[in-house]
Amino acid sequence: GILSNNNIMLEGADITITLDLFVVSLLIATLLFLFCLVLAHRKYSFLQRVNNNFDLKKLLILSAATVCFLRVMSFIGVIAMDLANVRAHYSLKPASSHHESDAENNSHPIEKNQAFYDSSMTVLFDLPNAIVISTYVLLTLVWAECSLLSRFHTESTAQWRKRGLLLFLVFNTS
Repeated sequence: GILSNNNIMLEGADITITLDLFVVSLLIATLLFLFCLVLAHRKYSFLQRVNNNFDLKKLLILSAATVCFLRVMSFIGVIAMDLANVRAHYSLKPASSHHESDAENNSHPIEKNQAFYDSSMTVLFDLPNAIVISTYVLLTLVWAECSLLSRFHTESTAQWRKRGLLLFLVFNTS
């Protein structure tokens, strides 16, 4: 490969692929999230060998693994859109407002699937963000369960666990 300015060029017999720094940084982030996904799988397997019951710690690890998987998929989607030269916008506004502002500027032709591309960018980035917030709430519940177990050795934590899971369920549905 040849490294020049902001591009990495891979040249074959008939194919030339150009990767800009944006795509390279997304590829590196994808590899890091894949590494975290492997670590989450190893930790879950270890906890499964130690205790076969499903508890909050395993749910936390599965939630973190889900975030890693969705981030990998979102980065691959963004890379694919970038390589296909799709002009997708990440915005909370409806896609039609982008069309109107682009049509007024007449700077770029409007793709017939632009609304789909804009919506897919929103889903690719907002879904993992929502799961990250849910994972932090779950981390708080795991911390509270560990704190209860360490302070009250004689008290059963089953009732506290049920309340915590109900709180987690209510938080995620709202």
